[in-house]
Amino acid sequence: MLSKSSFPAALSPRRRVSIRRDEADFVVAFEPDDIVVFRHNEANALRKVCNSLRWEIVRDTVADPNDLASW
Repeated sequence: MLSKSSFPAALSPRRRVSIRRDEADFVVAFEPDDIVVFRHNEANALRKVCNSLRWEIVRDTVADPNDLASW
């Protein structure tokens, strides 16, 4: 019989980050230190990377074209 400890608990975010525009690119920065760790020309690609790394996006100042509420 399996115990509760045999199952992984819900995974919590590893880091807190922000996504913002930096001139022509978008960047991901650690919060609250504002250390830029990723730079890319598409914000959606950065969101996917953050989600796959289990990083919590605490501030996203980029409008999502698929979500009119973010404009």
